[in-house]
Amino acid sequence: MSNLTAALASLDGEELLADLEALGQIGRTPSGGLARLAFSPADQAGREWVRQRMAEVGLSVRVDPAGNSIGQLAGADPSLPPLVLGSHTDTVPDGGRFDGALGVLAGLAVVRSLRAAGLNLRHPLVVIDFTAEEATVAGGTFGSRALAGQLTPTALELPTWAGDSLAALLRTAGLDPAGLAAAAWAPGSVAAYFELHIEQGGRLEAQGIPIGLVEGIVGIRRYSATFRGAANHAGTTPMADRADALVMAAPLIGAVREVALAHGIVGTVGTVQVEPNAPNVIPGLVQLGLELRALDERLLDAAEHELGQRAAALGGSLARQSRKEPIHCDERLIAVIAQSCQELGLPALRMPSGAGHDAMCMAALGPVAMIFVPSIGGISHAPQEQTAPDHCIAGARVLLSATLSADAQL
Repeated sequence: MSNLTAALASLDGEELLADLEALGQIGRTPSGGLARLAFSPADQAGREWVRQRMAEVGLSVRVDPAGNSIGQLAGADPSLPPLVLGSHTDTVPDGGRFDGALGVLAGLAVVRSLRAAGLNLRHPLVVIDFTAEEATVAGGTFGSRALAGQLTPTALELPTWAGDSLAALLRTAGLDPAGLAAAAWAPGSVAAYFELHIEQGGRLEAQGIPIGLVEGIVGIRRYSATFRGAANHAGTTPMADRADALVMAAPLIGAVREVALAHGIVGTVGTVQVEPNAPNVIPGLVQLGLELRALDERLLDAAEHELGQRAAALGGSLARQSRKEPIHCDERLIAVIAQSCQELGLPALRMPSGAGHDAMCMAALGPVAMIFVPSIGGISHAPQEQTAPDHCIAGARVLLSATLSADAQL
C-alpha cells in the first residue's frame, strides 16, 4: 500500500464535517449565520476551540504576537522549511460557517490522517489559524500580514468594527501592539503554503466541477471619487441654476460597470456619501467608494486611467486609497494539485480568485497555491453559505494528496 493510499484510507471525512458543525455553533446569530468578528469574544472562543483540536491531533501549539494560532508537527528532517496549511476562522458580521474554517479544519484532518497511517513527513508540517482575515480590522489579512512582515505602523491607528483603533482592540484581546514585529517570518522560510477554501462564487457549481485550481489572487485597488457642487435650498433654486454634486457623480456609477466590462475585470461602487444628506437640500458634496479587481495589473492600470478621465470630465476627481497587488500561484504547486486531482479522479478547473485570502501575504515567504471547492448558489459571507459535504471531503483529500506530493518533491 502506497503512502497516499494509506493516508487517504485514514482520512476521516465524517470527523471533518463534525468539526465544521461544532465550530459553526460558536458565535451563531439568530439568523443562523456566524458573528466571530476579529478579536471579539466569539472569535477568541472559536480560536481556543481550534487550538484544543490542534493539541488533540498531536500538534505542538503556540500563539504568536499577532494572535495567530500555530500548530506544528515535527518532520524527519528538521533542517527543512515547513509545509504550511492554513486559513482563518474569523467571520464577517452574520457570515457563513465554511469561509476560512474549511481550510483550517481540513488542515487538522490532514494531520489526523497522517498520524493514523503512521506516516512521518520529511518536512515539518504547520497548520495556522490566521487572525483577522476579514476586513473588519485594518483592511483584513491582519495575521498573515504580520507573519509576512507587511504590517505598517499606520495600520494600528485604523478603525475597527469595535469603533476603536486596531491598537486598542489588540490590547483588549491581550496582545501587545508594540510586539507585532516579532510575529514576522523570514522570506524563504516556507517550503510551500496550501490553502483550501470555498470558491465564494458560482463557476464551479455551474460547470459541475468539484475542484478549482487557483492560478492567482486578483489585485484590489480602492478609490474615492469626489464631486463638489453647491448645497442650496431644494425648493427655491431653479433647476438650471443648480450645481448638484449627486447629478455630477451619478454617471460615474454606470461608468465603473462599463469600464469593467470593457476590460474584462470587475468593478464595484460600494458606498455613496452625500452631504448634507437631506431631502430638501441640493447635495453639495458626494463621495463614491469604489474598487477594481483583476489578476492582470495592466488591465487595472488601463481601467484606473479611464475612470480618472471620466471623473474629471464629469467635474470630479478620482483618488486611489489602497492597492493590493495580484499574486500568482506557484506553477509547480498548481501541477502538484492537478496531479492529485487526476489520481483521485476529480475534474478540476483553472481559475483566478476574485477574493483576497491569506495566501496573498504568504506568497512573500514562499510558493503558494490554493484549492477551491464549490459554493452552492455562489453564496458566501451570508448565513446561506453552503458547500456540499462530499465537496468538503474531496477538497480535504486533494489537500492531503498535494501535501504528500510536495513533501516528496520539494
